[in-house]
Amino acid sequence: MCVPVDRSVGLPADMEPYRAAVRICAIAQQPPSKAVPVAASVRLLSVFTDDYYKTLPADAPWRDFPLPMLVDATGRCLGRIPHLFPVDPPQELTISAGRWQRGVPHELRLKVQSPAVGGDSTLPSLHWNPRKGTYTPKNTNPSQDKTSCPQT
Repeated sequence: MCVPVDRSVGLPADMEPYRAAVRICAIAQQPPSKAVPVAASVRLLSVFTDDYYKTLPADAPWRDFPLPMLVDATGRCLGRIPHLFPVDPPQELTISAGRWQRGVPHELRLKVQSPAVGGDSTLPSLHWNPRKGTYTPKNTNPSQDKTSCPQT
């Protein structure tokens, strides 16, 4: 579930110009039964591009939006998702959380659904590094890694 970010919440500098379209999404652990999902201590902060463009003219230029950010309850950056969420027209990103330990998903799987000729694709999964307190991509060269937190 994603909700607008409260005005009192500080945003990273690259997201501030898009504040009205920024949403914070809880990443919830799905219990095995029909019990209520358990909210994780990790949240996703993202510019919802559809919300940004809905009040602009149809020919408004495409912006270079900041990548979504994984944050903890205090707003500290835990990593970035290397694709816009939920949509980067015409593509849509699905995030699946797994390998839960103490309310923290230790693996985030990223699948891009696309009606384009290339079809659907899977991005490198992100894995929790407890020593660093961040998510890092699996099997990615450092030059391809777009998941680092912005410098503070």
